[in-house]
Amino acid sequence: MQRALLSKYQAFRRRLVPTLITLLIAAAVIRLLWFPGPYFSLSGIGPLVLIMIAVNLIIGPGLTALVYREGKPGLKFDLMAIAVVELVALGWACHAIYLRQPVYAVFAVDRFEVVAAAEIDRTQIADPKLRSRPGHEPRLVFAEVPTDQDKLNKLLDDVLHLGLPDIDRQPEFWRPYASGIVVVKSQSRPLTDLLQPGDSRSKRVKGWLRRNDASAGDYVYLPLRAKVRDAAMIVHADIGYPVGVLDVDPW
Repeated sequence: MQRALLSKYQAFRRRLVPTLITLLIAAAVIRLLWFPGPYFSLSGIGPLVLIMIAVNLIIGPGLTALVYREGKPGLKFDLMAIAVVELVALGWACHAIYLRQPVYAVFAVDRFEVVAAAEIDRTQIADPKLRSRPGHEPRLVFAEVPTDQDKLNKLLDDVLHLGLPDIDRQPEFWRPYASGIVVVKSQSRPLTDLLQPGDSRSKRVKGWLRRNDASAGDYVYLPLRAKVRDAAMIVHADIGYPVGVLDVDPW
Protein backbone atom coordinates (compact mmCIF):
# COMPACT_ATOMS: atom_id res chain seq x y z
CA MET A 1 0.00 0.00 0.00
CA GLN A 2 2.76 2.45 0.93
CA ARG A 3 4.58 1.69 -2.31
CA ALA A 4 1.39 2.31 -4.31
CA LEU A 5 0.82 5.63 -2.54
CA LEU A 6 4.43 6.61 -3.10
CA SER A 7 4.17 5.89 -6.82
CA LYS A 8 0.98 7.96 -7.03
CA TYR A 9 2.69 10.83 -5.24
CA GLN A 10 5.67 10.66 -7.59
CA ALA A 11 3.34 10.60 -10.62
CA PHE A 12 1.48 13.60 -9.19
CA ARG A 13 4.72 15.51 -8.68
CA ARG A 14 6.03 14.71 -12.17
CA ARG A 15 2.77 15.93 -13.74
CA LEU A 16 2.55 18.95 -11.47
CA VAL A 17 5.73 20.60 -12.78
CA PRO A 18 4.75 20.89 -16.49
CA THR A 19 1.21 21.87 -15.50
CA LEU A 20 2.48 24.70 -13.30
CA ILE A 21 4.85 25.91 -16.03
CA THR A 22 2.03 25.92 -18.59
CA LEU A 23 -0.30 27.75 -16.20
CA LEU A 24 2.41 30.27 -15.36
CA ILE A 25 2.91 31.08 -19.03
CA ALA A 26 -0.84 31.36 -19.60
CA ALA A 27 -1.27 33.61 -16.55
CA ALA A 28 1.61 35.85 -17.68
CA VAL A 29 0.05 36.28 -21.13
CA ILE A 30 -3.34 37.06 -19.60
CA ARG A 31 -2.01 39.52 -17.02
CA LEU A 32 0.66 41.30 -19.06
CA LEU A 33 -0.65 41.19 -22.62
CA TRP A 34 -4.43 40.78 -22.55
CA PHE A 35 -5.27 42.69 -19.35
CA PRO A 36 -2.41 45.15 -18.75
CA GLY A 37 -2.24 47.47 -15.76
CA PRO A 38 -5.49 48.09 -13.87
CA TYR A 39 -7.62 46.51 -16.62
CA PHE A 40 -7.12 43.13 -14.94
CA SER A 41 -8.99 44.14 -11.80
CA LEU A 42 -11.43 46.45 -13.60
CA SER A 43 -12.50 43.64 -15.93
CA GLY A 44 -13.19 41.22 -13.08
CA ILE A 45 -11.31 38.43 -14.81
CA GLY A 46 -9.53 37.23 -11.66
CA PRO A 47 -12.11 34.58 -10.61
CA LEU A 48 -12.11 33.05 -14.09
CA VAL A 49 -8.30 32.81 -14.02
CA LEU A 50 -8.46 31.10 -10.61
CA ILE A 51 -11.03 28.63 -11.95
CA MET A 52 -8.76 27.93 -14.92
CA ILE A 53 -5.85 27.19 -12.59
CA ALA A 54 -7.91 25.00 -10.23
CA VAL A 55 -9.51 22.97 -13.04
CA ASN A 56 -6.19 22.28 -14.74
CA LEU A 57 -4.56 21.24 -11.48
CA ILE A 58 -7.41 18.83 -10.84
CA ILE A 59 -7.45 17.43 -14.38
CA GLY A 60 -3.67 17.18 -14.80
CA PRO A 61 -1.87 16.21 -11.58
CA GLY A 62 -5.07 15.20 -9.78
CA LEU A 63 -6.38 12.68 -12.31
CA THR A 64 -2.84 11.46 -13.00
CA ALA A 65 -2.43 10.49 -9.34
CA LEU A 66 -5.89 8.95 -9.32
CA VAL A 67 -5.39 6.59 -12.27
CA TYR A 68 -1.67 5.89 -11.87
CA ARG A 69 -0.65 2.39 -10.89
CA GLU A 70 2.63 0.80 -11.87
CA GLY A 71 2.16 -1.93 -14.45
CA LYS A 72 -1.48 -1.03 -15.06
CA PRO A 73 -2.67 -2.11 -18.53
CA GLY A 74 -3.47 0.91 -20.72
CA LEU A 75 -1.75 3.33 -18.35
CA LYS A 76 -0.01 5.15 -21.18
CA PHE A 77 -3.32 5.71 -22.96
CA ASP A 78 -4.92 7.00 -19.75
CA LEU A 79 -2.11 9.50 -19.20
CA MET A 80 -2.28 10.69 -22.80
CA ALA A 81 -6.06 11.11 -22.53
CA ILE A 82 -5.63 13.16 -19.36
CA ALA A 83 -3.05 15.37 -21.07
CA VAL A 84 -5.42 15.98 -24.00
CA VAL A 85 -8.34 16.82 -21.70
CA GLU A 86 -6.10 19.18 -19.73
CA LEU A 87 -5.01 21.00 -22.88
CA VAL A 88 -8.59 21.26 -24.12
CA ALA A 89 -9.72 22.69 -20.78
CA LEU A 90 -6.86 25.18 -20.78
CA GLY A 91 -7.58 26.18 -24.38
CA TRP A 92 -11.28 26.70 -23.65
CA ALA A 93 -10.52 28.82 -20.58
CA CYS A 94 -7.96 30.93 -22.42
CA HIS A 95 -10.39 31.48 -25.28
CA ALA A 96 -13.13 32.60 -22.89
CA ILE A 97 -10.71 34.97 -21.17
CA TYR A 98 -9.39 36.23 -24.51
CA LEU A 99 -12.89 37.27 -25.60
CA ARG A 100 -13.23 39.38 -22.45
CA GLN A 101 -10.00 41.31 -22.94
CA PRO A 102 -10.38 45.10 -23.30
CA VAL A 103 -9.65 45.91 -26.93
CA TYR A 104 -11.16 49.41 -27.12
CA ALA A 105 -11.45 52.45 -24.87
CA VAL A 106 -14.29 54.33 -26.54
CA PHE A 107 -15.00 57.95 -25.69
CA ALA A 108 -18.75 58.50 -25.82
CA VAL A 109 -20.43 61.78 -24.85
CA ASP A 110 -18.71 62.40 -21.49
CA ARG A 111 -16.82 59.23 -20.55
CA PHE A 112 -14.67 56.37 -21.74
CA GLU A 113 -16.14 52.89 -22.10
CA VAL A 114 -14.05 49.71 -21.96
CA VAL A 115 -15.22 47.43 -24.78
CA ALA A 116 -14.27 43.75 -24.81
CA ALA A 117 -13.45 41.69 -27.88
CA ALA A 118 -16.69 39.69 -27.67
CA GLU A 119 -18.92 42.77 -27.45
CA ILE A 120 -18.49 44.05 -31.00
CA ASP A 121 -18.09 42.79 -34.55
CA ARG A 122 -14.91 44.38 -35.86
CA THR A 123 -15.98 43.83 -39.46
CA GLN A 124 -18.61 46.55 -38.91
CA ILE A 125 -15.93 49.16 -38.22
CA ALA A 126 -15.77 51.41 -41.28
CA ASP A 127 -12.16 52.53 -40.81
CA PRO A 128 -9.84 49.52 -41.32
CA LYS A 129 -7.21 51.17 -39.14
CA LEU A 130 -9.51 50.86 -36.13
CA ARG A 131 -9.99 47.10 -36.47
CA SER A 132 -6.73 46.18 -34.76
CA ARG A 133 -5.31 46.97 -31.33
CA PRO A 134 -1.86 48.55 -31.30
CA GLY A 135 0.34 47.06 -28.61
CA HIS A 136 -1.38 45.71 -25.52
CA GLU A 137 -3.40 48.73 -24.41
CA PRO A 138 -6.99 49.20 -25.61
CA ARG A 139 -7.24 51.22 -28.82
CA LEU A 140 -8.62 54.72 -28.34
CA VAL A 141 -11.78 55.45 -30.34
CA PHE A 142 -14.14 58.41 -30.55
CA ALA A 143 -17.87 57.65 -30.81
CA GLU A 144 -19.40 60.50 -32.76
CA VAL A 145 -22.93 61.55 -31.88
CA PRO A 146 -24.96 62.01 -35.09
CA THR A 147 -25.48 65.65 -36.06
CA ASP A 148 -28.39 64.77 -38.35
CA GLN A 149 -31.57 65.02 -36.28
CA ASP A 150 -33.26 62.05 -37.94
CA LYS A 151 -30.25 59.80 -37.29
CA LEU A 152 -30.03 61.06 -33.72
CA ASN A 153 -33.71 60.38 -33.12
CA LYS A 154 -33.34 56.87 -34.53
CA LEU A 155 -30.33 56.22 -32.30
CA LEU A 156 -32.19 57.40 -29.20
CA ASP A 157 -35.22 55.31 -30.10
CA ASP A 158 -33.08 52.21 -30.68
CA VAL A 159 -31.29 52.63 -27.37
CA LEU A 160 -34.16 53.76 -25.14
CA HIS A 161 -37.03 51.74 -26.56
CA LEU A 162 -35.50 48.75 -28.34
CA GLY A 163 -32.68 48.17 -25.86
CA LEU A 164 -29.96 48.23 -28.50
CA PRO A 165 -26.36 49.12 -27.51
CA ASP A 166 -25.41 52.78 -27.23
CA ILE A 167 -22.91 54.41 -29.60
CA ASP A 168 -19.95 53.15 -27.55
CA ARG A 169 -20.80 49.63 -28.79
CA GLN A 170 -22.05 50.51 -32.27
CA PRO A 171 -18.94 50.59 -34.50
CA GLU A 172 -20.74 52.51 -37.26
CA PHE A 173 -20.38 55.62 -35.09
CA TRP A 174 -16.70 55.09 -34.31
CA ARG A 175 -14.11 57.53 -35.60
CA PRO A 176 -10.36 57.97 -35.02
CA TYR A 177 -9.74 59.31 -31.54
CA ALA A 178 -7.92 62.40 -32.81
CA SER A 179 -11.12 63.66 -34.46
CA GLY A 180 -12.83 63.98 -31.07
CA ILE A 181 -10.11 65.58 -28.95
CA VAL A 182 -11.97 68.90 -28.76
CA VAL A 183 -15.02 67.12 -27.33
CA VAL A 184 -12.85 65.11 -24.92
CA LYS A 185 -11.27 68.28 -23.56
CA SER A 186 -14.64 70.01 -23.20
CA GLN A 187 -16.02 67.15 -21.08
CA SER A 188 -12.95 66.57 -18.93
CA ARG A 189 -12.56 67.55 -15.29
CA PRO A 190 -9.49 69.02 -13.56
CA LEU A 191 -7.35 66.40 -11.86
CA THR A 192 -7.09 68.79 -8.93
CA ASP A 193 -10.73 67.94 -8.16
CA LEU A 194 -9.46 64.60 -6.85
CA LEU A 195 -6.98 66.30 -4.54
CA GLN A 196 -9.44 68.08 -2.31
CA PRO A 197 -8.81 67.86 1.46
CA GLY A 198 -10.51 64.83 2.95
CA ASP A 199 -10.93 63.12 -0.41
CA SER A 200 -9.90 59.47 0.01
CA ARG A 201 -8.80 59.38 -3.65
CA SER A 202 -6.13 62.03 -3.21
CA LYS A 203 -3.54 59.58 -1.88
CA ARG A 204 -3.57 57.49 -5.05
CA VAL A 205 -3.58 60.58 -7.25
CA LYS A 206 -0.57 62.02 -5.41
CA GLY A 207 1.20 58.68 -5.73
CA TRP A 208 0.59 58.66 -9.49
CA LEU A 209 1.89 62.23 -9.79
CA ARG A 210 5.05 61.36 -7.83
CA ARG A 211 5.76 58.27 -9.92
CA ASN A 212 5.40 60.27 -13.11
CA ASP A 213 7.12 63.41 -11.78
CA ALA A 214 4.06 65.35 -12.92
CA SER A 215 2.02 68.36 -11.85
CA ALA A 216 -1.72 68.00 -11.30
CA GLY A 217 -2.39 71.18 -13.25
CA ASP A 218 -1.15 69.53 -16.45
CA TYR A 219 -3.80 66.81 -16.38
CA VAL A 220 -7.53 66.30 -16.43
CA TYR A 221 -9.59 63.15 -16.01
CA LEU A 222 -12.74 61.45 -17.27
CA PRO A 223 -14.73 58.47 -15.99
CA LEU A 224 -13.73 55.09 -17.41
CA ARG A 225 -16.58 52.57 -17.23
CA ALA A 226 -15.41 48.95 -17.00
CA LYS A 227 -16.94 45.55 -16.34
CA VAL A 228 -16.98 45.40 -12.53
CA ARG A 229 -16.23 48.98 -11.49
CA ASP A 230 -15.31 52.37 -12.88
CA ALA A 231 -11.98 54.18 -12.80
CA ALA A 232 -10.45 57.52 -13.76
CA MET A 233 -8.82 57.96 -17.16
CA ILE A 234 -6.02 60.52 -16.79
CA VAL A 235 -5.74 62.77 -19.85
CA HIS A 236 -3.04 65.30 -20.74
CA ALA A 237 -4.74 68.68 -20.58
CA ASP A 238 -2.96 70.10 -23.64
CA ILE A 239 -2.78 67.24 -26.12
CA GLY A 240 -6.00 65.53 -25.03
CA TYR A 241 -4.63 61.99 -25.04
CA PRO A 242 -4.91 59.57 -22.10
CA VAL A 243 -1.71 58.89 -20.20
CA GLY A 244 -2.88 56.44 -17.56
CA VAL A 245 -5.69 54.86 -15.59
CA LEU A 246 -6.24 55.28 -11.86
CA ASP A 247 -8.32 52.68 -10.04
CA VAL A 248 -10.37 55.23 -8.11
CA ASP A 249 -14.05 56.18 -8.15
CA PRO A 250 -14.31 58.86 -10.87
CA TRP A 251 -17.77 60.05 -9.87
